[in-house]
Amino acid sequence: MSLEAHQSVSSETRGNVRRRAGKLSAWCRRAGSTFFKLLYRYTHSCAFRHNERFASGVTLERDEAGRLCGMRLRGREVACVNGLPLNVRGQAECHLIASGPSIKTIDYGQIDMRNTMGVNGAIALQDQYDVRFSYYCIVDTGFVRNRPDLVERVIAEPLTLFATPIVIWHIAQQFHPEHMRCRIFLLDDMQFPAGQRAIDTSELRAAYGEASLALIDSSRPLGFSLDIRHGVFDGRTVAYAGLQILASLGFGSIALHGVDLTNASRTPRFYESGADMQPCYLDANFRDFIEPSFRAASRLLAGRGVKVLNLSMQSALSADIFPKVNWRTFTHAKVHDVEHSLA
Repeated sequence: MSLEAHQSVSSETRGNVRRRAGKLSAWCRRAGSTFFKLLYRYTHSCAFRHNERFASGVTLERDEAGRLCGMRLRGREVACVNGLPLNVRGQAECHLIASGPSIKTIDYGQIDMRNTMGVNGAIALQDQYDVRFSYYCIVDTGFVRNRPDLVERVIAEPLTLFATPIVIWHIAQQFHPEHMRCRIFLLDDMQFPAGQRAIDTSELRAAYGEASLALIDSSRPLGFSLDIRHGVFDGRTVAYAGLQILASLGFGSIALHGVDLTNASRTPRFYESGADMQPCYLDANFRDFIEPSFRAASRLLAGRGVKVLNLSMQSALSADIFPKVNWRTFTHAKVHDVEHSLA
């Protein structure tokens, strides 16, 4: 065998060894995670069940008011900005970009967006347009597992990522901390606080008070966070979490992009095709959770002087929830100008 052929075989052998080692390492991580998850399940009551997936190697810190303020993963501190000022007074307008197919009908080269929040796969919009995200929100661990390629792009941006500790834990399983250029704001779930027992619906009002939580319907329950330092309320869609964040930050005008919510289980997101669609449960949750949450939020925000516009003309959210406007309105006018013209 020639020297060149020997070197080629040796290189191929080393490559196979590395791939097998990588697969073995991933299998060991999954096995270890499963073991600790089952151990946690059998040593804790159902009220703590929401913590089982990241119990091993995670330490959470809370301030005197019980709010998340720090996180450690296997002893390594996660740099977070929970203790820094968040208010954005003087920056009245923000665009919240979701993943509905109506995104493809918008020419983002013609829209002036000074403040922008993306959720889940919105980062894929950068494949066509120079869209800069100031904020990002991910609360869906399934998205992190299924689309690590998009997550990697998000964490490499100099933006503020609002994410739950379980989402940060999943990100840390796939990417080294050196990959993360983003700032992290640890986002709690108000009903299922990370590392603590779930809060019974009868205790929610007392736990947060009217200054932090508007409880919409205690039977399901439905709510809207007025202070994201205490967390957000689950509305069964990440766009609802994003809306709570932007309202809490102090934005007075919010434009919703791609919040279509129409036949979502059968319609690819703007960055997907029919062949690579990820699971979607928006349709199943729309009537009982999503629609009533947004409807109540529209009344609440209007009463607080926050104006919300919906740029998805085919959105399942009717115009009596949020006024629907064509995206072209934003090529030369600001959100508050649009609102004035609708009055």
